Amino acid sequence: MDTKKEYVQGIINGNQRAFKAVFLRHYEPLCNFCWRYTRSKAISEDLVQEAFSDLWDLRETLDPDKKLRVYLYQAVKNKAYDYLAHQKVVRRYEADQSHGPKKVAHQKKITQEDKTFIKAARRAIADLPPRARQTYLLHREDGLTYREIAEVMDITVKTVESQMSRALDILRGRLRNDFPAQVTSRTIAKIFSIQQTGTD
Repeated sequence: MDTKKEYVQGIINGNQRAFKAVFLRHYEPLCNFCWRYTRSKAISEDLVQEAFSDLWDLRETLDPDKKLRVYLYQAVKNKAYDYLAHQKVVRRYEADQSHGPKKVAHQKKITQEDKTFIKAARRAIADLPPRARQTYLLHREDGLTYREIAEVMDITVKTVESQMSRALDILRGRLRNDFPAQVTSRTIAKIFSIQQTGTD
């Protein structure tokens, strides 16, 4: 199969090779995307697998003209929202039962040279306004185009452009004074590739 549209049609037709190819290509990026909501690698993997399972089960209803990547990101986003809503209910119940959740810190060592910058950059990205943060990460970390981001987030392309510009301005402003040599779009974009590595 030579085109992405052929992969969609292949899945609609029940072609397992096409489905596997799409799974292998998008699984890891989708897990990273989901992690931003759940902050759990295991939960993210489960939700992404559910999204692919739904894709296969509902394959005959797919629109062959719609990009699979957009469909998958929307599906995973919705599952993450459902998971978070459920967790709120669970936490409320646990609070009523006076059982506080235990938090376990998972940390790995990184080089001292990058430690301060990575910590500051990750904090700056995390502190971005929600829509600007999501736009920035979908583009820089996941590689979605502005048009694809607009479809995933249900906003206009112009709004995506505005939010990206806003995110970059905020990040540069917060980090430039302390890290003038390290503040580049490429450097900041890679911060979340080590999102589960501790910096303390």
